[in-house]
Amino acid sequence: MKPNRLSTKKHTLRFAVILSALVLTGCASTQSTTSSTSASSASSTVSTASTSEESGADETDSTGGAMNGTIGSVIEANLSFKNKDFYIDYSTEDTVKIDLSAPKEADGVKVSGSTVTITEAGTYVLSGTLTDGQVIIDAGDEDDVRLVLENASITCTTTAPIYAKNADKVIISLPENTESTVTDTVTGTDGNDELTAAIFAKCDLSVNGTGTLNVNANANDGITSEDKLKITGGVLNITSADDGLVGKDAVLIKDGTVHVTASGNGIKSTKSEADKGYVYIGGGTVNITAELDGIQAETSVLISAGEVNVIAGGGANGEQKTGNAMFGGAQSTTTDETLSTKGIKSEAALDITGGTVAVDSADDSLHSNDSMTVSGGGITVKSGDDGLHADNTLTIEDGTIVVEESCEGLEAIDLTINGGTIDVTASDDGLNAAGSAVDGGFGTAGADTLTVNGGTLTVNASGDGLDSNGALTINGGTVYVSGPTGDGNGTFDCDGVFTINGGVVLGTGSSGMLKTPTTDSKQNTISVSCTGSAGDTVEVKGADGNTLVSAVAPKNFTNVTFSTPDITEGETYTVYVNGTEAASETCSGVVSGATGMGSFGGGPSNMGGQAPNGGMGGQMPNGNGGTPPQMPGNTSDT
Repeated sequence: MKPNRLSTKKHTLRFAVILSALVLTGCASTQSTTSSTSASSASSTVSTASTSEESGADETDSTGGAMNGTIGSVIEANLSFKNKDFYIDYSTEDTVKIDLSAPKEADGVKVSGSTVTITEAGTYVLSGTLTDGQVIIDAGDEDDVRLVLENASITCTTTAPIYAKNADKVIISLPENTESTVTDTVTGTDGNDELTAAIFAKCDLSVNGTGTLNVNANANDGITSEDKLKITGGVLNITSADDGLVGKDAVLIKDGTVHVTASGNGIKSTKSEADKGYVYIGGGTVNITAELDGIQAETSVLISAGEVNVIAGGGANGEQKTGNAMFGGAQSTTTDETLSTKGIKSEAALDITGGTVAVDSADDSLHSNDSMTVSGGGITVKSGDDGLHADNTLTIEDGTIVVEESCEGLEAIDLTINGGTIDVTASDDGLNAAGSAVDGGFGTAGADTLTVNGGTLTVNASGDGLDSNGALTINGGTVYVSGPTGDGNGTFDCDGVFTINGGVVLGTGSSGMLKTPTTDSKQNTISVSCTGSAGDTVEVKGADGNTLVSAVAPKNFTNVTFSTPDITEGETYTVYVNGTEAASETCSGVVSGATGMGSFGGGPSNMGGQAPNGGMGGQMPNGNGGTPPQMPGNTSDT
């Protein structure tokens, strides 16, 4: 068990208050969604939940199912996309063509040496090569300026090659079968303002199309907007000396393919207002390799669709950990504590409602300084620390989660599993409810809770399998836990009350710290002393000889504990290991069989209480004589 670990929560209370108000208004709104983000057309569906900033006949909402999640209704009103955010065929428009190899003045275009300044709203088609020059957009406050990059190459050794100084919005369009490149050398300035990106905008910035844009940011960030940065198409190849994509108000990705290689953070949003500072991914493909965080949001992260792949800090083995996990967890060898190498990190909330997410990170793969909810999609992570970590609440409603490698698989003060399919491999605790301010010392119950109400949960942990510094409750679902081989941890562990009230539960592990449910549980449990090796098939049969449950144990074990709604008092249940009878036990009450430590907070009857011996009267996956499920992770006995 890892003692409580508290992280700083800067905006939690303020965000929660605004969150409640926005949930009420967001849930009352009727949303229309668009299904097309192609280069040839854009949806004209009107969103009734748009903000005043984004409202108007030009509005189209493209939230992609965001309202399925907890924070979907909170930031949904800010996820609107206008028609102009999507690609439009510019051949039918009045355009101004600029040959960057030999730029000339025209309506809305001024030229001074190698500096091209656009001063009016309109569509400007840029082609050719601008060597050691700059394109500046300095238009009116209400002007929209569209840059169409037709195989354009812009390099600058003194400042940002593209600088949107003033406009309402700048749109960069990438036509089909074109490839353009923007390269900088140093961080430029404009008065007291630093132009901290190769493409730097003081206004909203959108990128669309199907062509390719290469950004070589040798000085600082790749693309930065001081307002919202929206990507609805194109292939973006970003290499940056610091952060890849920055939208200070927000970063919104609806479609396209984004490749980021960053020496800092991959994608970042920095404003702390509750309706800003978020990252939304609702489609497309995002590939990030970052030396620091893959995605970092000052408020929230919402992923509702698309494909997201992140490598942060060199991956799970990129930052070596030391120290005794039982007393303080894995410790970083990094001396600079300000460095963060998490896969996806949010300050207030992280919500995944759809899409696929794959993260390989030196620190936590998915991390929230407050709450996290998974209600859909597919998640696969490798972590040098926690797989999924929330400082406050972590709730799994649906979806598929695979933690291939971690110190602790899932961790939060309040950890609730309501559904989904979850496979966890952990070098310490599989699931850990810890971090409450009222956590006590060893054996003292805290306010932490670990609750399983549904879903399918498979855990392979070298530390405690399911661990809570407070209460551990299983009300439903299918739970298979391969616990530790050593006697310093247990398959199930808690400092509060351990109850099993429903569901199908099978645990294999060591006997030294065996803990069994309290006798006020609503479902019978049996625990037996039973020896097996890694790779052995554990099978439980009832008195009629029918297989109730079977599974392949990934590690050595000396105890088998199981519970199911079908375990009946007076009936005998038998455990077989590789087809050979290994132990049997007759159900004599709520807890039967091998002696367990009980729950410290469960009353006198729990100390030294009995754990049952025998069968899991219920079906684990592939039961009834089928091929037993294989637990994930390593199959060694250590």
